[in-house]
Amino acid sequence: MNLVPMRFKGVQWHHNPREITFSCEKQVNELHAPFGRSYVQDTGRRNMLVKGEGELFGADCMEQFERLQALFQEGGSGVLAIPKLGAVHAVFEELKLKGTPRNDVLTYSFVFREVMERVPEASQTSYTAAQGETLWDVSYRFDIVIDRLVALNPWVRRPDEDVGGREVALC
Repeated sequence: MNLVPMRFKGVQWHHNPREITFSCEKQVNELHAPFGRSYVQDTGRRNMLVKGEGELFGADCMEQFERLQALFQEGGSGVLAIPKLGAVHAVFEELKLKGTPRNDVLTYSFVFREVMERVPEASQTSYTAAQGETLWDVSYRFDIVIDRLVALNPWVRRPDEDVGGREVALC
Protein backbone atom coordinates (compact mmCIF):
# COMPACT_ATOMS: atom_id res chain seq x y z
CA MET A 1 0.00 0.00 0.00
CA ASN A 2 1.30 3.42 -0.94
CA LEU A 3 0.59 6.05 1.74
CA VAL A 4 -0.44 9.49 0.57
CA PRO A 5 1.53 12.41 2.06
CA MET A 6 -0.13 14.55 4.72
CA ARG A 7 -1.41 17.84 3.25
CA PHE A 8 -2.72 21.16 4.49
CA LYS A 9 -4.03 23.91 2.19
CA GLY A 10 -2.28 22.39 -0.84
CA VAL A 11 1.13 22.01 0.84
CA GLN A 12 2.22 18.42 1.29
CA TRP A 13 4.79 16.90 3.58
CA HIS A 14 7.65 15.14 1.75
CA HIS A 15 7.71 12.53 4.55
CA ASN A 16 4.73 11.75 6.73
CA PRO A 17 5.21 12.55 10.42
CA ARG A 18 6.62 9.75 12.53
CA GLU A 19 3.90 10.18 15.14
CA ILE A 20 0.37 11.61 14.96
CA THR A 21 -1.97 11.91 17.95
CA PHE A 22 -5.67 12.76 17.82
CA SER A 23 -7.25 14.18 20.96
CA CYS A 24 -11.05 14.27 21.11
CA GLU A 25 -12.90 15.49 24.18
CA LYS A 26 -16.42 16.34 25.23
CA GLN A 27 -17.56 19.16 27.46
CA VAL A 28 -19.24 17.42 30.41
CA ASN A 29 -20.67 19.19 33.45
CA GLU A 30 -21.69 17.57 36.70
CA LEU A 31 -24.59 19.31 38.39
CA HIS A 32 -25.02 18.68 42.10
CA ALA A 33 -28.56 18.63 43.44
CA PRO A 34 -29.84 18.52 47.00
CA PHE A 35 -29.86 15.24 48.94
CA GLY A 36 -26.69 13.84 47.39
CA ARG A 37 -27.95 13.56 43.85
CA SER A 38 -25.99 14.72 40.81
CA TYR A 39 -26.65 14.89 37.13
CA VAL A 40 -24.22 14.72 34.23
CA GLN A 41 -24.77 17.08 31.34
CA ASP A 42 -23.07 16.42 27.98
CA THR A 43 -22.87 19.78 26.19
CA GLY A 44 -21.12 18.46 23.07
CA ARG A 45 -17.69 17.73 21.78
CA ARG A 46 -14.75 20.09 21.65
CA ASN A 47 -12.65 20.73 18.58
CA MET A 48 -10.24 17.85 17.96
CA LEU A 49 -6.49 18.41 18.30
CA VAL A 50 -4.11 16.76 15.83
CA LYS A 51 -0.55 16.71 17.16
CA GLY A 52 2.50 15.17 15.61
CA GLU A 53 6.23 14.94 15.40
CA GLY A 54 8.55 13.95 12.63
CA GLU A 55 11.68 14.56 10.66
CA LEU A 56 12.35 16.38 7.43
CA PHE A 57 15.10 14.66 5.42
CA GLY A 58 17.43 15.65 2.62
CA ALA A 59 19.71 18.50 1.66
CA ASP A 60 16.63 20.74 1.38
CA CYS A 61 15.22 19.94 4.86
CA MET A 62 15.54 23.58 5.98
CA GLU A 63 13.63 24.75 2.88
CA GLN A 64 10.93 22.16 3.67
CA PHE A 65 10.64 23.58 7.19
CA GLU A 66 10.53 27.15 5.83
CA ARG A 67 7.57 26.14 3.60
CA LEU A 68 5.77 24.80 6.69
CA GLN A 69 6.64 27.97 8.59
CA ALA A 70 5.24 30.16 5.76
CA LEU A 71 2.07 28.05 5.78
CA PHE A 72 1.80 28.53 9.56
CA GLN A 73 2.32 32.30 9.29
CA GLU A 74 -0.26 32.57 6.50
CA GLY A 75 -2.95 31.70 9.04
CA GLY A 76 -6.55 30.84 8.32
CA SER A 77 -8.27 27.50 8.14
CA GLY A 78 -8.06 24.82 5.48
CA VAL A 79 -8.44 21.13 4.81
CA LEU A 80 -5.96 18.89 6.65
CA ALA A 81 -5.70 15.53 4.84
CA ILE A 82 -4.10 12.77 6.86
CA PRO A 83 -3.10 9.39 5.37
CA LYS A 84 -5.73 6.65 5.88
CA LEU A 85 -7.82 8.90 8.14
CA GLY A 86 -9.56 11.31 5.80
CA ALA A 87 -9.74 15.05 6.06
CA VAL A 88 -10.78 17.66 8.62
CA HIS A 89 -11.12 21.41 8.42
CA ALA A 90 -8.42 22.82 10.72
CA VAL A 91 -6.19 25.72 11.76
CA PHE A 92 -2.39 25.36 11.98
CA GLU A 93 -1.98 26.20 15.68
CA GLU A 94 1.66 25.43 16.48
CA LEU A 95 4.96 24.59 14.74
CA LYS A 96 8.20 23.89 16.61
CA LEU A 97 11.73 23.17 15.52
CA LYS A 98 13.15 20.60 17.94
CA GLY A 99 16.77 20.00 18.83
CA THR A 100 19.71 21.16 16.76
CA PRO A 101 19.19 20.99 12.99
CA ARG A 102 21.72 18.90 11.09
CA ASN A 103 22.69 19.27 7.44
CA ASP A 104 20.22 16.65 6.21
CA VAL A 105 17.75 16.04 9.10
CA LEU A 106 15.49 18.39 11.01
CA THR A 107 13.08 17.35 13.80
CA TYR A 108 9.85 19.28 14.25
CA SER A 109 6.45 19.08 15.93
CA PHE A 110 3.07 20.56 15.05
CA VAL A 111 -0.48 21.05 16.33
CA PHE A 112 -3.63 21.49 14.24
CA ARG A 113 -7.00 22.33 15.79
CA GLU A 114 -10.18 21.23 14.06
CA VAL A 115 -12.62 23.93 13.01
CA MET A 116 -16.13 22.54 13.41
CA GLU A 117 -18.07 25.59 12.27
CA ARG A 118 -18.33 25.88 8.51
CA VAL A 119 -20.16 28.22 6.19
CA PRO A 120 -22.03 26.08 3.64
CA GLU A 121 -21.35 26.82 -0.03
CA ALA A 122 -24.21 27.85 -2.31
CA SER A 123 -26.05 24.91 -3.87
CA GLN A 124 -24.59 23.96 -7.25
CA THR A 125 -24.30 20.86 -9.45
CA SER A 126 -20.59 21.04 -10.32
CA TYR A 127 -17.42 22.72 -9.16
CA THR A 128 -14.11 23.56 -10.88
CA ALA A 129 -11.47 22.39 -8.43
CA ALA A 130 -8.61 24.73 -7.54
CA GLN A 131 -5.02 23.65 -8.13
CA GLY A 132 -3.96 21.11 -5.48
CA GLU A 133 -7.51 20.21 -4.43
CA THR A 134 -8.60 16.59 -4.13
CA LEU A 135 -12.02 14.96 -3.83
CA TRP A 136 -11.46 15.01 -0.05
CA ASP A 137 -11.22 18.81 -0.19
CA VAL A 138 -14.34 19.06 -2.38
CA SER A 139 -16.17 16.61 -0.12
CA TYR A 140 -15.49 18.78 2.90
CA ARG A 141 -16.21 22.07 1.13
CA PHE A 142 -19.67 20.97 -0.07
CA ASP A 143 -20.50 18.59 2.81
CA ILE A 144 -20.88 15.58 0.48
CA VAL A 145 -20.03 12.06 1.66
CA ILE A 146 -16.78 11.03 -0.04
CA ASP A 147 -18.20 7.72 -1.33
CA ARG A 148 -20.98 9.62 -3.11
CA LEU A 149 -18.48 12.05 -4.65
CA VAL A 150 -16.28 9.17 -5.87
CA ALA A 151 -19.32 7.50 -7.45
CA LEU A 152 -20.28 10.77 -9.20
CA ASN A 153 -16.76 11.22 -10.61
CA PRO A 154 -15.58 7.83 -11.93
CA TRP A 155 -12.76 9.51 -13.88
CA VAL A 156 -10.94 10.10 -10.58
CA ARG A 157 -8.85 7.04 -9.67
CA ARG A 158 -8.30 7.89 -5.96
CA PRO A 159 -9.97 10.50 -3.72
CA ASP A 160 -6.53 11.88 -2.76
CA GLU A 161 -5.59 12.57 -6.40
CA ASP A 162 -5.13 16.23 -7.44
CA VAL A 163 -8.19 17.25 -9.51
CA GLY A 164 -7.19 20.91 -9.85
CA GLY A 165 -8.58 22.71 -12.88
CA ARG A 166 -11.12 19.95 -13.64
CA GLU A 167 -14.89 19.95 -13.31
CA VAL A 168 -16.15 17.84 -10.37
CA ALA A 169 -19.78 16.66 -10.34
CA LEU A 170 -21.52 17.39 -7.02
CA CYS A 171 -24.89 15.71 -7.67
